[in-house]
Amino acid sequence: MIEHARARLTLAGVGDTDTIRNASGAELLPPLRARAHAAMDRGADGVPMLATEIRHLEAAVVNLESYNGHEAVLCEGYALLEQCEDRQRGAQTAHMVDGILTLDQRTPPAASL
Repeated sequence: MIEHARARLTLAGVGDTDTIRNASGAELLPPLRARAHAAMDRGADGVPMLATEIRHLEAAVVNLESYNGHEAVLCEGYALLEQCEDRQRGAQTAHMVDGILTLDQRTPPAASL
């Protein structure tokens, strides 16, 4: 998706290489590739992404929409954004308690009848 966004922005001639890199979300690729390789080496079924990195993904999707990106890529981008936003809403803050990294206690869901 990010590569497609970069190609569309380059074709549109929207700015210099730094502008295109930022607007296409390409800032996300180097750290994401490194994490993807580490995750695959450990047999993980997903790639960790920081909540603060979602803005790069948003930039790619918004700019693809603006510069007539391929519909299938846009659909995948919006689905990925939705997944990231769902996970961001469910994120917990970690902190140290007696030298042990812990997560905040979550309130259990109310029992349904």
